[in-house]
Amino acid sequence: MKESSLTAKKNPIDINDAINYARNWRTAQPKNCKAFLIPAEDLIDTLEEMGVIAKETDGHYSVKNVKNSGVRAYMGIDPSEPDGGGEKLLLVGTSIDCNGKHRDIVQGEKSPGCPSNFVMPNPIGSGVYDLTTPCPSECDTLSPLENG
Repeated sequence: MKESSLTAKKNPIDINDAINYARNWRTAQPKNCKAFLIPAEDLIDTLEEMGVIAKETDGHYSVKNVKNSGVRAYMGIDPSEPDGGGEKLLLVGTSIDCNGKHRDIVQGEKSPGCPSNFVMPNPIGSGVYDLTTPCPSECDTLSPLENG
C-alpha cells in the first residue's frame, strides 16, 4: 500500500496565514459563505464510521485507527435554504483502498477493483454529514478570521 499524503502537518497553521487565506476567500467570493460551524457530534460520527475512534462500553472513546485516515469535505448548495446562500459543507469519512487512494465511505461508492479480501467500511446511513450552520448567519464577529 502506498504511503498517504496525510502523514503531513500536525500543527496548526500560522494565524497570519489563516487570516490572509480567509480574507482572500471573502474578497474572491463576497456572496458565498465565509465559514461553517461544524457540530462536534458530526465529527465524532464521521470518525466512528471510519474506525478512527470507538465508543467503549463505559461510554468513553478510544483512538483506534488514525494513520492514513482522512475526512473529505464537499461543497453543496440547497436552493431552499436562505442562510448563507444555501451553501452546505458535506463531510464524508474516507478509507484507503488497496491502491493507496482515499475512497469515500458513502452509499453507492463504486468498487475500486481490489482483491476480494479487501473490504471497505460500511457507511452509517448515507455516510454523508450535512453541516448546515453557515456563516452568515452563525458567525463569530470577534474572530480575526471573520474580520481580519
